[in-house]
Amino acid sequence: MSTPLEGVFTALRSAQSAHPIPTYKERKAVLTDMLAGLRAHEQRLLDALHEDLGKSESEARLTEYFPIRKEIQYIRKHLGDWMRPERRNTPIQLVGTRSEIVPQPKGVVLVIAPWNFPLLLTIKPVIAALAAGNRVVVKPPEHTPATSKVMAEWLTSCLPEDWVQVVLGGAEEAAALTEMPFDHIFFTGGTETGRKIMRAAAAHLTPLTLEMGGKSPAIIDSSASLSNVAKRVAWGKALNAGQVCIAPDYLLVEEGVLDGVVSALSARWAQCFTSDVSSSSEYGRIVNDAQFVRLKETLDDALQRGAKVLHGGRHDRAQRFMEPTILADITPDMRIMREEVFGPLLPVMTWQDPAEVPGLISDTKDQPLSLYIFSRDRRRRKYWLNNTRSGTVGMGETVVQIANPDLPFGGVQASGLGRSNGKAAFDAFSNKRSILSKRLPFTAVPLSYPPFGPAKAVLARWISRHL
Repeated sequence: MSTPLEGVFTALRSAQSAHPIPTYKERKAVLTDMLAGLRAHEQRLLDALHEDLGKSESEARLTEYFPIRKEIQYIRKHLGDWMRPERRNTPIQLVGTRSEIVPQPKGVVLVIAPWNFPLLLTIKPVIAALAAGNRVVVKPPEHTPATSKVMAEWLTSCLPEDWVQVVLGGAEEAAALTEMPFDHIFFTGGTETGRKIMRAAAAHLTPLTLEMGGKSPAIIDSSASLSNVAKRVAWGKALNAGQVCIAPDYLLVEEGVLDGVVSALSARWAQCFTSDVSSSSEYGRIVNDAQFVRLKETLDDALQRGAKVLHGGRHDRAQRFMEPTILADITPDMRIMREEVFGPLLPVMTWQDPAEVPGLISDTKDQPLSLYIFSRDRRRRKYWLNNTRSGTVGMGETVVQIANPDLPFGGVQASGLGRSNGKAAFDAFSNKRSILSKRLPFTAVPLSYPPFGPAKAVLARWISRHL
């Protein structure tokens, strides 16, 4: 007897088998309906994001609602070009044939989303999956129940049920889904959960896109503009109360400018949120008690091991409030350097020689999802780029590298697998089918057929040596 989740999968598999390759017109119509549904649920989504994460309307609009609307419009605009077969060159030994790559749907895919940007990170891969012609099972995050509920109502009310099914629930439902033979799984979340999903997917050899995290450093040297550093780093770290997978996780500051960097960041946060951050409607909250406790324990561990607070440090469990906090005298054994922070705690380490920086980065547990460089010295920038690894890089900026749909986004090693964003996401959800077709009555291929008489042997010898 099948379970309800198996029934969801089976229904979509049947629909996909009956109509495996939706047309351009059908896909575009689904995206158009999706956009109309987004607009119809606009205010409810904004209210839900405030309820779940304390996000101000402006922040929710600019970092969640607006990117989703633009992503639908962008993919809808370029979908025809992306679906078109891609011609490939024909080598001389295959004269008389034509080679091309045709993107086709993978089939039935699963999207599992995180809670930190529940609207953006749930819906963005769904858009690409539908554009690629797939049937989609969506598992929104359980830790943002209000937003997940509105998203479910939006998707089920405006999209055909034989294209999209939404599964609400927790870790148990997510684990059960990953045991099923999906044709692709797109997961955004923590590295440990990503490892579990990878193990489950291995049973069916299911391909994966994993967008995880890691400790993303920001390198700051004495040539950098402190004004630029303060605006970019302060925003990137305080956005969503630091609950951003590509937020600056720690700073690597040239020794002589540490005081200036700290002062500039402190001044910038005061300008953004006033000196009493807890009273600002522009600053978000930690998503739940468990995450707050984790951050508090991380802070306590650092202080017990000798770290010093240079800015901030205030917190309130009842309000799930934690102030942007800069910590110095950091050592590698501290929890704050062994785990991704994923909150408003910002450890700072210093260096004297630029050659020290790659080693400091490699000492952290995993390869970073992002690397940020603030320097006007071209040689230093080039050196750090050539001697570090990361999924993405921001030069003089933080976080916004994900906002360009023409720029593939993803991690490396433990910070991620595969790429998304715009066409990269469309490609991830597509089977790039290679097709070779006989186009002329006579081709060179029969020269390879036996029997090989003396004449063919001479010709084969000449071809292998000279063509």
